[in-house]
Amino acid sequence: MVTAHTLSEPQLFRAYWDDGLLDLSAGAALLLIGIGWQTELGPLAVLQAPLWVVLWGPLRRRIVEPRAGFVQFSLERRRRTKRGLRWTLAAGVGMLALLLFTAVRFGRGDAGLAPSALAPGLPGLLVAIPAGIAGVLTGARRFHAYGLALVATAALTVILDRGPELPFLVTGPLLLATGVVLMTRFLRDSRAYADGPR
Repeated sequence: MVTAHTLSEPQLFRAYWDDGLLDLSAGAALLLIGIGWQTELGPLAVLQAPLWVVLWGPLRRRIVEPRAGFVQFSLERRRRTKRGLRWTLAAGVGMLALLLFTAVRFGRGDAGLAPSALAPGLPGLLVAIPAGIAGVLTGARRFHAYGLALVATAALTVILDRGPELPFLVTGPLLLATGVVLMTRFLRDSRAYADGPR
């Protein structure tokens, strides 16, 4: 395991997000949205997504910080992160509102509002934006890959004439799988570091 004093601050900041908890939280939210869209829950499934954002902090304090410790970044880094979080929160609220509107407006059960050919791909595109912002904010490039996966599956949704759940049913498990790998590695490395050399 690499110790903090061997890393520069940008490297340490990127490593701060490598425990996989954010991937697990976002993956669970996306997968539940996809499952909800495939069932009669529809737009209601979107409402659970912010709960995972709220749960991330307490889960990090309980699972990650006791093993990794607490890191104090420079004042400039903290200011930049705070500004980024504000923009991310604003974008997230906006995307959630648009996603809810899309879910209600173009829901499968609403026969009176036939969607245009591109509408089923719109929810995946909307969620790709916060994924890209998360990549910029955290420095974790895998979030850019998640955003690209959402865009690709949104395009596939339109090409195959599928429902809006496809990007979430594909990308949610991808995030969950990555999160499991990262969390397993984090727990293994933190245990090895705590035990010390044998």
